[in-house]
Amino acid sequence: MGKMLWQWQLPVLLTAIRLVHAETATTADGSNGESESALFFTRLYKRNLQQMVELRNVSAEPCADFYAHACGNFGQLALAPDPDDAVPPFLYNMQDRMQFFQSQHVNFQTLPGKLLAQLYVECKARGEQHVLSRQVAATHWERMLQQLPFLAAHGETLSSWPFLQHQWQRRQLAEELNWIHLAAQLAAHGLPTLLHVYFAEQTIYVAPMQEQPCPSLRGFQESMSTVLAGRHPQVAHIVAHEMRVLCRGLRGELPLVSSLTEPNRGAQSTTAAGQEQLQLDDNTMDYFQAFFGLLNFTEHQLATARKLPLNVERITHAWQVLRHTEPRIVYNYVLWQAQQHLAYEDCFQLTAEFERLLHAEYWQWHVLTPQLTRDVALAMYQLHTTRFQQRRRATLSRRDWYGHLLPAAVERRELQVSRLLQLHAQRYLNISELTLHYGQVRFRPDCFYGNLLELRRAQLRHAFESPYVDEEDEQQSAYFLRHFLHFVLLSLHRPMYHYYATQGLELWRQSRLLQDTDGYYTALDCLERQTQQLYDAQLAAIYRPLSSHEVADVFHFHRSFQAALRDYRFWLQGERFTFAEQFVLQHFGLDEHRVLFYAVAQQLCNRQDEIFAAQLNRGYMNLPEFQTAFKCAPESQMNPPAKCMLNRCE
Repeated sequence: MGKMLWQWQLPVLLTAIRLVHAETATTADGSNGESESALFFTRLYKRNLQQMVELRNVSAEPCADFYAHACGNFGQLALAPDPDDAVPPFLYNMQDRMQFFQSQHVNFQTLPGKLLAQLYVECKARGEQHVLSRQVAATHWERMLQQLPFLAAHGETLSSWPFLQHQWQRRQLAEELNWIHLAAQLAAHGLPTLLHVYFAEQTIYVAPMQEQPCPSLRGFQESMSTVLAGRHPQVAHIVAHEMRVLCRGLRGELPLVSSLTEPNRGAQSTTAAGQEQLQLDDNTMDYFQAFFGLLNFTEHQLATARKLPLNVERITHAWQVLRHTEPRIVYNYVLWQAQQHLAYEDCFQLTAEFERLLHAEYWQWHVLTPQLTRDVALAMYQLHTTRFQQRRRATLSRRDWYGHLLPAAVERRELQVSRLLQLHAQRYLNISELTLHYGQVRFRPDCFYGNLLELRRAQLRHAFESPYVDEEDEQQSAYFLRHFLHFVLLSLHRPMYHYYATQGLELWRQSRLLQDTDGYYTALDCLERQTQQLYDAQLAAIYRPLSSHEVADVFHFHRSFQAALRDYRFWLQGERFTFAEQFVLQHFGLDEHRVLFYAVAQQLCNRQDEIFAAQLNRGYMNLPEFQTAFKCAPESQMNPPAKCMLNRCE
């Protein structure tokens, strides 16, 4: 353990020393030696701290108007010619990840990454047409018919979709189009329509559709406006009404006829003693045979896998409704679901749907190496992640005095975030395994919908051989892995300085959960009295009257900052990087007590200045820690004679 800690300490300490000497140290030929340090954390951290210093307006007193002081030079930096020397407007994590993916997908090197990049390019190219082309661009429905093999086989027939009863009967479509096989084909390609069948390692789950799509009558009609263009308006009304009755029946919103609720004598019962199981009639048997056949499972895999039906009553009810509904109506509804699901208005959805493949690419670090090494990123995350510090602080508090006297004893393996991430990535993001599995995927050029379903099918098939991972469980490594990668991209796009480089404003403000009614109303009363006593439009504009909504924001901001401040102080006391940290900050004329105030304030620069300036100033001026850090004189505007101790209102 001691060896590992020194391996972490040494690079940071060396980084700090090199940072201080970087301005004066030169190589033998007179060139600056910083090019070498660019491979480490120095350049990124140095640039962040430089921006923090340059954003300040030193002519504005911090104890007079801290927001104006901390953000005074934002306009000048925003106009700087070099984007590396400017701080862009506030970006949310999703925007950062999207921009990074858009700029870097052409540089992906792993097989999963290349598949995802190709799919993204094809998604963006949908509907594109040469300016000199005289052909009318194909519609979404026409592209689906061309690119999905199981639809293309019936392309001429489906060009007349949706079907009315006389069309279905006259053209004898019941012999050509089978809703069971269509639904199974779509489900096997990752697009569930009537049943939700999904997998974990050697386990098959069968569940009803949790959110069976069922818009209003008008919603159905509007969603089919393109495919029904040129047909009689009554067609849309008839088809929409039929599908709405069906989907409401599937959702259990309409009562079943009593004759339909009787047990189906033709069903093959698979009920086991003491365990409720599905009753498989001819329809469900055909569905599952087609579904598993398309996924190429062996008989041994199917026989040995656990089968877990979830909510058998709802599944049985839904399939009773299907059994007694015209096949034409079911076929229309299944096709309508496919048309809606494959609309893909935002191609960035691919990164969320195939997040595992994207993270496997990122974890190999090919596209991140020019900007940041993985070891350094892991060190940043371990040092600056609020969740990690919360877990560690909780452990120390349980150990009480023992944990403080013997800190090494509480540095247990599960608290070493970097090790957790590496072990989890080796298993869950194993690039060799992913390459072997997805190497069987064959994309066709300029075929977005077909390729999308092929990749979905491979992902579904792979899930059968992969352990189940709940990525929203904060106790699991997958949660830390996802947020670690998000943190890295956020750090590169919109650096969140020093300790505040956690996971964005949302995480930092989680102390909203600590809000109590008495505390809020006490804050409301106190802030109003501060305004009445101290507001002066000319001399003390920072005490302007606040609306009740703004008071709530000040209350939340104050308590959130207190939570962050406690974490930061714990980090300073508990970590062994304090010396190096102080060494670096002093070089920039900062200190460990003031830097967090600047870091938080500069996340709000140029964002509705009037609102955020009031929120930040009124929150800071009521903090004794602010007065201590900036040594505000008793007559200073940011040092009111009576403080609203918002954090003492519990």
